[in-house]
Amino acid sequence: MYIDKHLTEKDLLTDLIYSERQISNSYNSTIMESSCLELRQILLKCQSNIEQIQSTVLEAAEIRGWNSVKLASEKEIESIVNKCK
Repeated sequence: MYIDKHLTEKDLLTDLIYSERQISNSYNSTIMESSCLELRQILLKCQSNIEQIQSTVLEAAEIRGWNSVKLASEKEIESIVNKCK
């Protein structure tokens, strides 16, 4: 595995978050399309593991202050709603 020497811990955590999200989406699609009950059960266990990993990675980012969420103002929400009309 190639790791750029210039990647920061924040870069690595961000990459992990996006990678886990992509893996989760793939499991979701495969679960929905699977006609084999046994395969579906295995994939559901894998999906559960991914969710635990995502939670751990997001918690690590939150502890470092890298995953803070800014609440939108009422004006920002109205602006977005108006754009969708």
